[in-house]
Formats: sequence, C-alpha cells, structure tokens
Amino acid sequence: MQVYLVRHPQPYATEGLCYGRLDVAVDPAQRALTLAKVRECIPAETLRSAPIFSSPLSRCAQFALQLALPRAPVIADELVEIDFGSWEGRPWNEVPREELDHWARDLWAYRPGGGENAQTLALRWQRWLDRIAVTGADAVIAVTHAGLIRVAMACAGKIPLDDKHPSKITFGSVHCIDSEHTRHGVDPRSRAEA
Repeated sequence: MQVYLVRHPQPYATEGLCYGRLDVAVDPAQRALTLAKVRECIPAETLRSAPIFSSPLSRCAQFALQLALPRAPVIADELVEIDFGSWEGRPWNEVPREELDHWARDLWAYRPGGGENAQTLALRWQRWLDRIAVTGADAVIAVTHAGLIRVAMACAGKIPLDDKHPSKITFGSVHCIDSEHTRHGVDPRSRAEA
C-alpha cells in the first residue's frame, strides 16, 4: 500500500515556538495555497478514491476536510504530533541547552520535556499502519506532522532518524512510502538507505 504523508499548512505565529500538540490556527488563505500545492503532488485518482486520514489537531483536520471533499477524512489519534511534555508552548530558545543536547544525542530514546520519544512515536505509527492494512486500499493519504513523518520515513528506510536536513519536511510537503518497506518494531537509527 502506498501511503502519502502530507504535512499540515504553516500555522500562525509559531516561529521559534515548540508547539507540538498545541492546537494552533492556520490562516485560511495559507490553507488554500497549501491545498492547491498538495493536489498537484498526489495523483488525481488517488485524491478521488484513497481514504484520507488526519491527526485530530485542527491544523491537520481542517486541511484534511478540504482535501477530502466531498468525502470526509477519518480522524486517527495515532497521527498526532509527538508530545513534547514540558517543552510545549515554550520558545525553543528557553528550553535548556543541556536538554536539547541530550535529545540530539539520542532521538530514539530521549523523551523531550518528559513527553514522548521517537520509539513511542514509531510504535504509534506502526499501530496505525497495521490498522489500515486490513482495509485493502492500494493507497491512503495521511495529513499529519513533521515529527511523525520523519519517524515514518526513517522506519521505511527513506531517511536517517537523525537527518540533519529537516527542511525536507516543509509545510504542505508530500512524502510517499510503501507500507511494505516499513520495518515493524525495528530501531531505524542506523538503517536508512538515503
């Protein structure tokens, strides 16, 4: 099954902010621009027929609703962004440097702000993949977040988990993976083919 991972549009006033699971708003004009861009990146037949899933956060859910018209997207809690714990809502420059360094050294196991780590996020991602695999769909679309996309791509061997070029997962970007190549229960830190 082909899985099209779509990052949500850029939200308002979040520059320099760790907003993870905060429900931040997106400007309707920005949403419309991103919608046009995403529609150019996914085959028309896939857009017409593939099930569309979304993170429950409004920056994804509202976008998925427009992308799915005239159908409705399915909200999937597993597609929500990583939980940054006590870092949520704080400017990145106020997070203690030592904590950021610990996270950078071990993205897989370190729990930023006491929240989730990449391993937990990967298990959530794989649980969702297992659930949708039984639908028999050839392709699905998931509107989600950069953290989940990065982990999904690492599990599929597309990028290293500690990819030094996170700009590849820009707002409104589309990333396609084959669910058959996702390594269930495997630590993707050293297995990327990129």
